[in-house]
Amino acid sequence: MHSQARTGRANKRGEIFMTLEELKQFIEANKDNQEVQTYLKGLYPLTPEGVTAFLSTEEGKKLLQPRLDQHFTKGLETWKEKTLPSLLDEEIKKKFPAETEEQKRLRKLEEELASERQARVKSELVNKATTLATQKGLPVELVSYFVGQDEDTTVSNITALENIWQQAIEKAVEQKFKDNGRTTPPGGGGGSGQKNPWKKETFNLTEQGRLLRENPELARQMMAQAK
Repeated sequence: MHSQARTGRANKRGEIFMTLEELKQFIEANKDNQEVQTYLKGLYPLTPEGVTAFLSTEEGKKLLQPRLDQHFTKGLETWKEKTLPSLLDEEIKKKFPAETEEQKRLRKLEEELASERQARVKSELVNKATTLATQKGLPVELVSYFVGQDEDTTVSNITALENIWQQAIEKAVEQKFKDNGRTTPPGGGGGSGQKNPWKKETFNLTEQGRLLRENPELARQMMAQAK
């Protein structure tokens, strides 16, 4: 090279040498030097083969890889933004195709039939519960709270209501006697030939309630007889 482009250090034999970093600095400082440009072109001539040879070196890879990464990242983001949504939409449509007008009509009809069937079943259960409550002398205004999903559940609920109602009446009678300062009379005849609403064969909650209000002592006697 021309003397003005020389740099570096000399060894004992007078040979000039420099580190890789020094070489880079030298090339950068003399990039406009014709002699340096000619020398570099000779190392890696600007031909497809020369460029390929340079890019195969570690320096070439370090120069190329960041650009490749940047290009890939940008391409991936563009793909996500423009292509991925349409691919997802297509896949969703394949797995969950839109309803046809006929399918919509059938679905609506099925929903209406299911609703009507449910209303009919509910009405039948309410009637069943009302009949049972009337037979047992239970207040029919409470029936709607004890209607279940099916007949078995409804019957079970009404039976539970009957037990709770009976216990409430017995407690009310006991409290009535305590409030009046009287003890419960021993078992015996009702004294009037009247049907005992606490007995199994003549059980009637409505009559029980009437007796508790009008004649609590007689009610207590009949309760004792029924046990």
